[in-house]
Amino acid sequence: MTPRAAPPADRVVCRRLDGVLDGLDVLRADFRRQCFAPHFHDDYTFGLITRGANRFRYRQQRMVAPVGTLCLAMPGEVHTGDAIDGGWAYWTVHVPPAALAALAERLDDRGPTAPDFARPVIDDPDAARRFAAFFAGCSDDPPSAHLAHEVRIVEALVALVSRHADRAGRASASRADAGIAAHVRDLLTDRASETVTLAELEASTGAGRYRLIRAFRAAYGLPPHAWQVQVRLARARTLICAGVPIAAAAIEAGFADQAHLTRHFKRSYGHTPGLLVAKLARRSMLRPARASRAR
Repeated sequence: MTPRAAPPADRVVCRRLDGVLDGLDVLRADFRRQCFAPHFHDDYTFGLITRGANRFRYRQQRMVAPVGTLCLAMPGEVHTGDAIDGGWAYWTVHVPPAALAALAERLDDRGPTAPDFARPVIDDPDAARRFAAFFAGCSDDPPSAHLAHEVRIVEALVALVSRHADRAGRASASRADAGIAAHVRDLLTDRASETVTLAELEASTGAGRYRLIRAFRAAYGLPPHAWQVQVRLARARTLICAGVPIAAAAIEAGFADQAHLTRHFKRSYGHTPGLLVAKLARRSMLRPARASRAR
């Protein structure tokens, strides 16, 4: 019997656009094997599917985004991703909430409220075409083409927000449970690198452990310990981007060691911290050296 060939390896390319809408992270990926653990991003994530179908879980529902559609995730919304039936390829861009809120504010007079998208899969050929133009420019244009990048992404986001965003805000759990969940979230964020026990959370919120776990999962889609891992990942990524070595960033963010960080990083982001470091090194090499001052 002829052995079955292994699926092709995953391929991921990252790019950072500094100065465009407060800074954008762009990723081009072809996932044949990757299965994302439940995770979230601090930014809005918008993706354009270019091959296969992105199958993921979002807001407790299973979703499928086929070729030509846009998939998205709100800041803090837990989601997954599974490379089944050949996986999928896509471009994604991460947009800071403040930048998108400021853009949405200019579309109407309801103030700087971050827009909400009720549907994580959007079939809108015009919006998809605009995102495709932006992503194509990320491949073809030189790093200095900030104006071109900004015009394209603004046009794409305006099309998406004007037709598919809900500015009224999301429904939430009961006010009391929402308050408990928010308190736990803030405590876990403030003490991200520390070990926090359920007994401490009970004492801090005044709620029983079963209620606070239920309230937290209902509000954020993850149990408290998994949320804390995501906060640690975000901090480790920030430290690495600031030039801190991976091993040191792992310890400072609250992971046991570099291997512990790498395992969670790959499960949540689809690539390793080493790839992020390599991307930062390439950016540094592309920057022109400053002329020395005449003495």
